[in-house]
Amino acid sequence: MGLLGLVAAFAAIFALRARRVDFALAILAASVIIGATSGKGLGVFWDVAVGTLTDPITLELAAAVALITVLGYSLEETGMMVDLIGSLRGLLPGRVLLALIPALFGLLSMPGGALMSAPFNEPEAERLGLRPEHKTYINVWFRHVWYWASPISPTTILAVSIAGFGLREFIAANLLVFFAAWVIGFLATRSFMRGGPNDGEGRRSYVEAVKGLSPILASVGLTLAGVPVWASLILGLAMLFLLRGVGPGRAFEMFRRGIRWEIVAAVVAMLYFRDMVVYSGSVEGLFQGIMGLGVPILALVILLPLLVGTISGTPTMGIGIVFPLLLPLLASVDVHALSIMLAGIVCGYIGSPIHLCLILTNSYYRSELNRVYRYLVPSVVALYVVSLAYHLALGTL
Repeated sequence: MGLLGLVAAFAAIFALRARRVDFALAILAASVIIGATSGKGLGVFWDVAVGTLTDPITLELAAAVALITVLGYSLEETGMMVDLIGSLRGLLPGRVLLALIPALFGLLSMPGGALMSAPFNEPEAERLGLRPEHKTYINVWFRHVWYWASPISPTTILAVSIAGFGLREFIAANLLVFFAAWVIGFLATRSFMRGGPNDGEGRRSYVEAVKGLSPILASVGLTLAGVPVWASLILGLAMLFLLRGVGPGRAFEMFRRGIRWEIVAAVVAMLYFRDMVVYSGSVEGLFQGIMGLGVPILALVILLPLLVGTISGTPTMGIGIVFPLLLPLLASVDVHALSIMLAGIVCGYIGSPIHLCLILTNSYYRSELNRVYRYLVPSVVALYVVSLAYHLALGTL
């Protein structure tokens, strides 16, 4: 029943979103299905709700997401975003600019970072006539190209540490996959982005570019230095208000108008769903069921990370589930076997309907998730096939 509930829950998310049901409500409905089929009684709903709502991570992430929406609104209302995009447009072609902004924020990863790059991309995307699903694809895809090449990615660091490899060895083995991710993204955007009438034109001003980026880079930098995300964002907002001469009254009004409560609700609902999946034991039951069928080890290494990455909606959780279970089953583990498992988790995560970056971007641009998947799913499949073929050819599996 638990496994059937897991399948039904994900089917419900897609079905409800296709009927334009609010994302938070769709996720909560899926959570109800998981809980009802867990065999743990009605008390599971209360226990998980208390755990989720009292978890400091939930409170900090909800506060951070609320402040990020205020920052995006304030950048637009003060005109700083227009000045920034105008200066960057003079330095980069529009197509490159739209890919580079989410990639930059993806390199300097922080919770809710996809929501920080979305407002910056919107003016240029509007100028090029992109639809909401196009904007969502670009923001999600290019934000996640760094898993194969970043020395500061927490996910990558965790994976290589558990498997006992060095970061340089992993990155050297995955440079081709890293470049493939960029190529796949640009090929996908060719179908809907042809450039604009003034593509690449604008004010060539490095000073304006740095000034426009300073509030967001300050927030990211402070977060990397260990300052809580919500505190970093407040300081970034203070810097923005100071640079643009915003008084206390107007600043308060921007706070009031800038919070996107539907996005905050979607985040809390997603965390509740994640906790329900973990508490119900559905993933462990799935593993036991598949392994009990006598499936070959190679098939487990290829398919299970992809499945768990999709179900967990977070790569660190996927690594925590997959690596301890699969690594002991392998006679020997080289960097290519490690790369196949991590690629499965990350690709499943990127395409997961409970992927936080996808939820936030989809909510911000008000895009249709099923339409976004027309671009995202083929890209994820292509990247995983490239990674799988490359590492199987070079590895010992």
